[in-house]
Amino acid sequence: MFLATSGLRTGEVTGLEMDDVDFDKRKVIPNHESTTKRSYVTFYNDETEEALNKYLPKRKDGDSRIFQVSSNPLQKSFRKTSERSGVKITPKTLRKWFAKEMRNLGVSGEHIDAFAGRLPQSVRAKHYTSYSPERLKEIYTRADIKVLN
Repeated sequence: MFLATSGLRTGEVTGLEMDDVDFDKRKVIPNHESTTKRSYVTFYNDETEEALNKYLPKRKDGDSRIFQVSSNPLQKSFRKTSERSGVKITPKTLRKWFAKEMRNLGVSGEHIDAFAGRLPQSVRAKHYTSYSPERLKEIYTRADIKVLN
């Protein structure tokens, strides 16, 4: 659910620490930056909040990561589930689904890119499009993305 509703990359989700999430605002600020990839701010929906509320009390003490699994075991789990179900699904499939669904819900490509950690470099995007966390929360909330409902 987290992958499908946040637009984040697998490594960003598996690397999330408890301090990277404002649970009251459902806001995620992944601490991820490399020479080729960056992250910014994104959010998750009420479906994901419900799943998180069930999951978080089951976490092991001593590990500050939200999802106490690394990328490789997560990828392996997706492969096994895909084989059992006969439907190929990967974390990247969920990231693509997020972008497509947000577009279908009327969110601009520039804002979808911001949720996915791809801040545009164009003059128009830099100077005439608001990427403040407050504005992005407004846009995310208005889109009302749903996975199961």
